[in-house]
Amino acid sequence: MRTIKQILFVPPAPIVWAESQGLFARHGVKVETTQTLSSDQLGQGLADGTWDVGVGVVDNIIAWNDERSAGLQIIAQLERTNVMAFVSTKETLEETAKSPVAVDATTNGFILVLYRALARAGIDRHTLKYDAVGGVRHRFEALAAGKASSTILVPPFIDMALEKGFRKLWDGADIAPAYPGVVVGARAAWMRENEAAVRAYMRALLEANEWAPKNAGAAVAALIAARYSEAAARRLVRDVVPGLEPSIAGWTEVVALRRECGLLPKPEPRAEDVINYRKWIS
Repeated sequence: MRTIKQILFVPPAPIVWAESQGLFARHGVKVETTQTLSSDQLGQGLADGTWDVGVGVVDNIIAWNDERSAGLQIIAQLERTNVMAFVSTKETLEETAKSPVAVDATTNGFILVLYRALARAGIDRHTLKYDAVGGVRHRFEALAAGKASSTILVPPFIDMALEKGFRKLWDGADIAPAYPGVVVGARAAWMRENEAAVRAYMRALLEANEWAPKNAGAAVAALIAARYSEAAARRLVRDVVPGLEPSIAGWTEVVALRRECGLLPKPEPRAEDVINYRKWIS
């Protein structure tokens, strides 16, 4: 049985379902998962071959290919959208901008949505200070401990922060409505050398994605066991990505965000070069 080394922040729904149903093993692969501390660890680990596949956002893939010559391609999109919100101890974005913002990275990921929000508010992003705290769980913990005053969060941490009295200053759906959900990325060179393993991995995810809506109760229960809130679990079962196909509209949104803040590599990355999906479902 081939072993695939996987790295991610939080296991997305199709991975949770595939593991709960034993689908990776059924398709002949053993998946060893590492929970990352930061996007830098994830990106460097994919670039140098420490891990085989990784789950991040589309923008991570673009940045790591540019900054680390990672040679990554996207093979699947695991969620329709990335639900995110900017939470703060302050009442306005202007007040918040006076204190350091807890971030994962300053050149890729959710930070680009914050940059757009700041620009719309007439705030120069270069005037802010950013504290590299790490992944979303680490940022929430820093917020809850009083070590950070603002950050971008995703479910279930958004509701957890609001319950603690933090304020939501903007919603990702209002700032970048087409921002895509998390994707699976892997080095093109590794995939060429391990085609059978990639196909088996993809078949397990596709089967899990098809299983969930037909077995909604069990699918929701699996996500709740993985520490998703019931509301988030029901949304993910309802809104599975058809065929796990990466969204071109999402790619376009991410490229636009990079272009707006001057972080788009030259020559510009092309979706047809980075998205390698069709090969693995044939």
